[in-house]
Amino acid sequence: MGLMDVLKSFKSPSGREIRILLLGLDNAGKTTILKQLSSEDIQHVTPTKGFNVKTVAAMGDIRLNVWDIGGQRTIRPYWSNYYENIDTLIFVIDSNDKKRFDEMNIELGELLDEEKLRKVPVLIFANKQDLPTSASSEEISRRLNLDLLRDRTWHIQACSALKNEGITDGITWVASNLKPAVELLTNADHFHYFFTDRDGTLKSYSCSYPSSIQPAYSGVIQAQFARRCAQTCVILTTAPLMHIGVLDVSTIPNGYYYFGASGGREWFIDSGHNFKDESIMKGEKADVLASAYTRISHLLEEPEFRPFSWVGSGLQKHYGHLTIAYQDVYRSITETQGKRLFEEVERIIKDVDPQETRLQLASTEFDIKVYMKTETDGRVFDKGDGLRMLCEKMHCDLTEGNVLVCGDSATDIPMLKECLVRNPKGVYTIWVTVNEDLKKEVRELCASYNNSNVAFVSCPEVLLGAMAQATIREITITRTRKLSRNIV
Repeated sequence: MGLMDVLKSFKSPSGREIRILLLGLDNAGKTTILKQLSSEDIQHVTPTKGFNVKTVAAMGDIRLNVWDIGGQRTIRPYWSNYYENIDTLIFVIDSNDKKRFDEMNIELGELLDEEKLRKVPVLIFANKQDLPTSASSEEISRRLNLDLLRDRTWHIQACSALKNEGITDGITWVASNLKPAVELLTNADHFHYFFTDRDGTLKSYSCSYPSSIQPAYSGVIQAQFARRCAQTCVILTTAPLMHIGVLDVSTIPNGYYYFGASGGREWFIDSGHNFKDESIMKGEKADVLASAYTRISHLLEEPEFRPFSWVGSGLQKHYGHLTIAYQDVYRSITETQGKRLFEEVERIIKDVDPQETRLQLASTEFDIKVYMKTETDGRVFDKGDGLRMLCEKMHCDLTEGNVLVCGDSATDIPMLKECLVRNPKGVYTIWVTVNEDLKKEVRELCASYNNSNVAFVSCPEVLLGAMAQATIREITITRTRKLSRNIV
């Protein structure tokens, strides 16, 4: 896909310029990148003494304006004159100039601290990758501490401006991050179905404590969204249903949502209607999961592993699987500690299930998971299976109308896929993540069904804000219609 194809697939709000600020130290390759974007000759590129501005493409309502500001030390104080109304910041790095990495780190840090650039997505071009002594994008990411960026989406793209390699990939990322969640919800207008994860999607992982008010206002927004913007709303989570499960901590009033727990293996529709997965192993075959839970509980009592009892959700027993948190969103657990826990859990699972016929071990970014295989085909049950069970029991026809899917981790991918299989054109999806690998997986899955209704946000508060805006819009439309009828 070329640059023009990328831009054609992106629709900006009518009449609005897409403003990109292109910065970096002198000799990083900013002007060469700008010339490659605008298909200009790069044979004679001179240092930028002031600024260049190019309209890279103009078709219909798309106007992608790129501001290239000189990087000499004497010019940098004037960068702040161009911070207003920026949609994306592109910072270009000379990957071969390793002696100036500390200087680059300082300048980038000061940019990210600017209030006018707060939450602006950042693309970092690791330029001059055609040179054999250039640092890799992974090394640059470590040197610049990019993993510590939590207040915005970011991406580092290896490229060679001279050879025009990697430039279009970077702009593809820019385009995909300029589609806000509010615009996606507005375009869809109304949803027949809304499927969403809970922890990490509708609320932060760390706000389960009594002192946190986030679940309260989250519950208000979710209830109003369900009331005005969707017909059938479903929370599908890997958390257990009860006994310190999703029903115990939910702040949403009864009747607004169906609750699917343990990945959709157990369901609560209302006080008189609930059901479970019947393919789960029972009797002696199920004892192996209980045995694994007891062994892991004892493991977490040992001094070395005791901190994992209060990391994230700690150890949880679900219907059909276990989860053990081994990392949190703040990366407070070292890689060595997490590896040691995984090795010990793996040893326990091999002890209780030596034939590997009943349990399966897996891991996500934050949790170790121990799944019980189904009796029917020995497969691991996922959220796609849970959603199918709901559709069968409640006669949900996902081919009708628009479907909204929200998630934040790889365990939510099967839920999205099931909806795309049934309604490829009508699915709209918003993901709460800054993980570039997960973003790529979501984009590629949607693209395989010719679906481009995708948006990404950095934290649950942004998603809740978009839902609140959609609710306000719906209220405004309803009032306008009523007023019109009264006038007539």
